[in-house]
Amino acid sequence: MTLFIHAPNVHQGGGRTLLSALLGQVDKTACCVLDERMNKSDAVLNPAIHSIKPTLFDRLCAEIFLSKNAKADDVVLCFGNLPPLFKSRAKVMVFLQNRYMFGPHDFSRFALGTKLRLRLERWWFRTRMRSNYQIIVQSSTMQRELQSSLGFKATVLPFLAANGEPSIITAESFQNKEFDFVYVSSAEPHKNHAALLDAWVLLAEQGIRPSLALTVNADSAAHVAQLIEQKSILHGLRISNFGTLKYGDVQNLYRNSTALIFPSKLESFGLPLLEASQIGLPILASELDYVRDVVDPAQTFDPDSPTSIARAVLRHLNIHLPKTETVDAKAFLAHVLQQNKQ
Repeated sequence: MTLFIHAPNVHQGGGRTLLSALLGQVDKTACCVLDERMNKSDAVLNPAIHSIKPTLFDRLCAEIFLSKNAKADDVVLCFGNLPPLFKSRAKVMVFLQNRYMFGPHDFSRFALGTKLRLRLERWWFRTRMRSNYQIIVQSSTMQRELQSSLGFKATVLPFLAANGEPSIITAESFQNKEFDFVYVSSAEPHKNHAALLDAWVLLAEQGIRPSLALTVNADSAAHVAQLIEQKSILHGLRISNFGTLKYGDVQNLYRNSTALIFPSKLESFGLPLLEASQIGLPILASELDYVRDVVDPAQTFDPDSPTSIARAVLRHLNIHLPKTETVDAKAFLAHVLQQNKQ
C-alpha cells in the first residue's frame, strides 16, 4: 500500500501550515505531489516528491500521474479541496478546507482570474466527487452546510500543526507584550481587513490607539497592504504589517500579543483561533458559527460593522465611553424652542 498526498495547489495560508505538518509525519514509502512553491524540507522522512509548476498544463500532468500510479490497494489523500480529475482505483479521501467550493457566494469583489478559477474548481469538486470517495472537513458547520448544499456527507476531523496542552492564563501572561492585538491572516475579501481598519480609525477618532499586528503579503495582496499603510499614516494608527511569516514566527507573534482579533466572515476552520487558544490568548471574533465550532471567544462582534468591532475592542480593554443621554419631553421641547430663537 502506498500513500499518495496529492496537493499540487497548496502553497500558502493555513493549508500550507497543515500540509507542512503532515509532510513531517509521512515516511519514504509515501508519494507526495506538491506545488513547487512548497518548502520540501518539511518532509523530514524523505518521501518521494513530485514538484508541480503552478500552471494548468502541469496541474493536468499531475492528475494524469495520479491516475496512472495510484493502484487499487493505495490510499490517496487529496489535500487541496479537489478530488482526482480522473476516476481513481485507490481509496480516495478529500480534505476540504475551502468554503467557496460549494454553496452561494458573492464573487464580485474577486479579480477576474480568481473568479474564473473558483468557478472551475467548484465545477470540478461537484462533478468529480464520487460516492465511494470520503470527504474530511474541519468543523460541524462545514459538514452541515456541505450536506445541505450538495448532499455530500463528510467526516469532521480537524488537526493542528502541533498539539499541546492549553496555556494557563495568568496576569503575568499579558505583561511586556509588544502588541495589543494580532490578526494572522491572508488578505482575501472574506478576511475583512477593510472593516477591521475602519474600526481602528473609529477608535483613533476617540483618542484610542491600540497596537495591531497583521500578516498581509505586500506582493500578492498589494491593495490591502497599501490600504493598511495609507490609513495608518492618515489616522496615526499603531499597525505593524509583517507580511507572510513562517510557522515558528507566527507562534512568536502570538506570544508577543495580548489578544487575537479575528474579523473573518467565512472560514472552513479558522486555524488561528485554535492556535491562539492553545497558548491562552483571549479571542475577539465574529459572532458566526465557524468560530463557536472551535472556541469560546472572550468577545464577539458583527463582522460587517466597524462600530461593533470597535466596541468589542473597547470592552476587551475595559474602556467605558459615555453613552448617549436621554432627556424627557419637556427638555426636548425646550431645546427645539431654543433653537428657533437662534
